Amino acid sequence: MGKFKYSAGLWALGGAADRFLPKGYNEKEYTLKDIVEIAGKVDGIDGAEIMSSQVDGINLNDFKGWLSDNGLTLTSILANTFGDRKFKLGSITHTDPKIRQEALDICKKTIDTAAELNCPTINLWLGSDGFDYSFQVDYQRHWSTLQESIIEIASYNKDMKVCLEYKLKEPRKYMTIGAVGKALYLARECGDNVGVVLDFGHSLMAKEKPAESAVILLMHNKLFNVHINDAYGDWDDDLIAVSVHLQETLEFLYYLEKFNYEGWIGLDIFPFRMDGGRAADLCIKNLRGIEQILDRLDKKALEDAMNTLDAGNSQMVIHNAIFG
Repeated sequence: MGKFKYSAGLWALGGAADRFLPKGYNEKEYTLKDIVEIAGKVDGIDGAEIMSSQVDGINLNDFKGWLSDNGLTLTSILANTFGDRKFKLGSITHTDPKIRQEALDICKKTIDTAAELNCPTINLWLGSDGFDYSFQVDYQRHWSTLQESIIEIASYNKDMKVCLEYKLKEPRKYMTIGAVGKALYLARECGDNVGVVLDFGHSLMAKEKPAESAVILLMHNKLFNVHINDAYGDWDDDLIAVSVHLQETLEFLYYLEKFNYEGWIGLDIFPFRMDGGRAADLCIKNLRGIEQILDRLDKKALEDAMNTLDAGNSQMVIHNAIFG
């Protein structure tokens, strides 16, 4: 038994496509049941996240059975308000009342589905809500509409946690909820059941220290979910966890442990050219390795070292934990 609970986003384990090869790099086509089985075979993965569109038309009792058969708990459902061309200029912030209402209806339906599946949270990653040019949106109207929409969604079922996942850019050049401060502001303004999903790669893209962002949210009890991966920092690479940023990931999990974070850590990876199950397994192995480093870490010595503000002192403590 490790320190943390790990889940997997089922949106990419069966293969993923990019704009250069829209059909994807995997020759086999996987059903949702196949993808659940892929996640279930990875030692250390006990939960699953899905997009709302993945269960459209699926018998929910069948889906419950697939999860149960593979020892998985459904941890969150992402409301897909970005996967239809009608939302190309916005979803819950759209100035067209009809389009905005359709987006709100998707979010409310996602809440109903989550409740039926005994899933405690939904995720709002508002990929279509933002802008690409100066003078494209009226910022005052845009932000007022965004806040009103989130409040309406959160009020629909106050027993359901609503998680805001921030991201700097892509698909819009500027996504409205682009950094931890904006996400925290909205979470505090929109209701007790509104919190934040911190995606490690998104935090890097926003030029944040993921550990610092986690602490800010934890101090306000607004870190509702975590997505883990890795990236080079200029794009949402969604690489295998701990494949690029070892110390940053160690620092991130150090603070999750320090604050006794009890939520899920979900793998949000896009292994375009790799087998999804193998990529997920490597993530878990790397994260368990970080947990072992945390066990070796002299936390009292580290606290004393950080109190000196001398990076050399704290880096020596980290060196000893990593290299022995």
